[in-house]
Amino acid sequence: MRTTLLVASGLALVGYLAYPTAPPRSAGIGIADTIYGGHVDLDTGLVSSLYNPYAAVPSMHIGYALVVGASLVRYGRRPAVRLLGVPYPLFVLLIVVATGNHFLVDALAGAAVVGLAAGVALLLAKPTPAAGLARLPERPARAPEELAA
Repeated sequence: MRTTLLVASGLALVGYLAYPTAPPRSAGIGIADTIYGGHVDLDTGLVSSLYNPYAAVPSMHIGYALVVGASLVRYGRRPAVRLLGVPYPLFVLLIVVATGNHFLVDALAGAAVVGLAAGVALLLAKPTPAAGLARLPERPARAPEELAA
């Protein structure tokens, strides 16, 4: 999962630099801007140095939500936690589209980036035959009387 996030972030950064795209709320097509006009101003202070207003494609909101959802499904210890991983990306999709941050095609691009990154991560994490030889031998379990001594 970690490698998937790192590869996906790198691919998304290349996309943002190669093809900067404004979100729907900034396109002047009548979608309400939920960021500006209120108490939040992303163009001032420290936030302005961390905020890229032209990073809509791919939507890494969706990409990261898919990774989080898949992680919950795969590694969640309780059934309720695993079950939450399924609707989580859909909930994030609803939010980013409803708030004018992304079009559906942006979300599809984010999902594609994560899919590609997951494939690369699987290739990178695939164990080689020599990798098994480098492991340390397992320690034999100690008997209770040895632990007491």
